[in-house]
This record gives sequence, structure tokens and C-alpha cells, in this order.
Amino acid sequence: MTLPGQASVPAEAFTYLADMIRDFPEKFAQLPMPDNAIDAAEGNRLFLRYLTIGIEQFIEYTDPAYPDFQQKTRAGVRKFAGDSPAQLYDSSPVSSKYQYIVTGSMAETELIELTVYSGDLSGANKTPRRLIDAITEAEIDTTTDGNFTLTVAAGHEGRNGVKLDTDASVLSVRRYLRDPRVDRPRPLSIRRIGGPVNPPPLTADALATGLERAAQFAWFNTRTWAQWVGTTKTEKFNALSPMHDSGDIFTPAGHKYLNGYWAVPEGYALRISFTPPTGAYWSFVPMNYWMESLEWRFGNRVFATSFDTEPDETGRIELVLAHDDPKIPGATWLETLGHSEGTMAFRFARCHNELPETTIELICLDKCRGDRTK
Repeated sequence: MTLPGQASVPAEAFTYLADMIRDFPEKFAQLPMPDNAIDAAEGNRLFLRYLTIGIEQFIEYTDPAYPDFQQKTRAGVRKFAGDSPAQLYDSSPVSSKYQYIVTGSMAETELIELTVYSGDLSGANKTPRRLIDAITEAEIDTTTDGNFTLTVAAGHEGRNGVKLDTDASVLSVRRYLRDPRVDRPRPLSIRRIGGPVNPPPLTADALATGLERAAQFAWFNTRTWAQWVGTTKTEKFNALSPMHDSGDIFTPAGHKYLNGYWAVPEGYALRISFTPPTGAYWSFVPMNYWMESLEWRFGNRVFATSFDTEPDETGRIELVLAHDDPKIPGATWLETLGHSEGTMAFRFARCHNELPETTIELICLDKCRGDRTK
């Protein structure tokens, strides 16, 4: 019963969310995916994770007049669209109608990029997605203890800030860590300059819109990235090549990517070798089918970066992706943790040269050779 003076959330919004959840198993079964129990389970979990992201983004962190930072990828548990464990991801709604101040610190942070985008990844926003402006640590002046203050506003030029165009909708901050298990960067903060301090009371219509957008976000991203991976599997099976990036998938500025699809049977290993560009940051992350990094919180070696991987005496780096330690001298073993296939991404940042020539091959280990002789 609705009491006098109360307005209930339109039932259609809850019905829409309930229908999306009810229909998900049937829709999910139609997506391209491997016929493996672990991939099916993780795909269902992905939808639930994306639903929590959508609820936060479109209900709790939705008003650019009252900004705050949300973490879609959080604490090594929730992952979104090709995360890297050695990065922290924060985003806040913004609008060119307002001016903002962002404060933070470079303490226990090796690199940072702030990027402004238009549109969103809900599937409902018709504003075209594009990268508007970005800065890195090279354009940020800090105090002696590493603190910084940045301006986010229309028309901003120069250091310590980024500009907002009329279609700006989100500010994304990526911070690159030396060791995500050890480093504890300081929290970021964002505030609007001027205007009321407190947001207006929540309305039933706003909540209804948020519920629908959250449901759309969860299914749109589950479907979109499954289709993306299906194409990658067809075109880049156990191969790495430059990733097509038209600027509409919220990648950072100045990054160069190699991506591909890995598949490693028992008794085999996927060997990746390359000579890293001088002075550049790089990371290699094998992921599950749903573009989520593997479990790293408990000490498993499931990714490699320029901060934690040393080249050999010739300057080359060799990584091997295998179910068990192949004990290849000089190579860094990356675990699969029960997965037999998935996506993989090579990131290169602050890279002023061409991407390195990368060799990738599926090799037969001793166990494989023994099986062949039986």
C-alpha cells in the first residue's frame, strides 16, 4: 500500500529488471563460448558482476553535478572488460556544464592517466563514444610529497587538467602499480566547484531509470564482449597482433595493444617471447573467456609487467602459459588456474617506438612427448 505523500517506483522498472534476469539463461546459452564448465560458470558470474556495476553506475554514481569515483574493477574480485591486475580503475560522471577539482597522490603509484570520454557502455546511450582529452604523469605537477590538484573543465588548456567538450560524460583515471598486492595508493577525490553541496532527494522516476539502465548495461556488456571474444578466437587463435581501436571502447590515450586468443591443452605450453621497447611500460595479461584477469590475490603468477619481469642477457623476455610449471630455464611461468583457453592482452604505454616483434608458439612439453610414444 502506498501511504499519503509517497510515490512508488514504477512497477515496469522492476519488471524490466526481473525479466532480464529471468531471460538471461536462455540468451546466455546462445552466446559464442567454449563447451567448458568453468567458462559457463564464469560467464553467469560475469552477468551478475556486471549487474552490480550497472546498479552502482546508474543509481549511485550517476549525477555529474555530484561526482564521485566508482571502481568497476575492484579489489581483484570484480573485473570489467579486459582488466589488468596491476592497474586501478576509477571513473566519475562529468558534464561540461560544471567545473571540477580532482585531488590525489602519486605515492605508491608509478604511472597515471586521466581521460575524458563521451557516451557510455550501457547500450542505451546514443551519444557516440569517443576519447576527448587525456593527460599522464608527464603533464602533472606535484608537491614534494607527490600530491596533485587537477582542473577538469570546458576550455582547460595546459598542465594539471583536462578539458570537457559538450558531449563529455565520464572522467576515467588509471593508475599503474608496481605490485597490486603490496602497493596502497592514496584515494582520489573529485568535487564540483560551486553549487549546492548536497544532492537532491532521490525520486521514484530516477530510480526507475537507473534500474532499467543497470539491466541494459549487464546484458549489453555480457553479449558485446562475448561476441568480441568470439571474433578474436576466430582471427587470432594462439596469435597476437595489433588490436583495432577506433576510440569507442574507452581505451586510454597513447596506449598500443596486441591482443589475441590463447588455448593450451594439457602437456603443452604457449611460449611468448619479445624484446621490450626501451623505457616503455608493458604488461601481459592472459584472461578467461570473458576478458577477466585470473585470480591473483593469493599469490598466483597470472600476469607479467615491466616492473616484475627481467629480460635475459640478450634483452629478451620469455613468458610461458601452462597448466603446470614447465621449468623452462629463463622463462617466466604464468598459471592458467583451471582454464584451458581465453583471451590475452599486451599493453604498451609511454612507448615511443613501434611495437616489438613478438614470437608466440604452442610447444609440446615432456608429458606431451611421453603421451605420443604410448
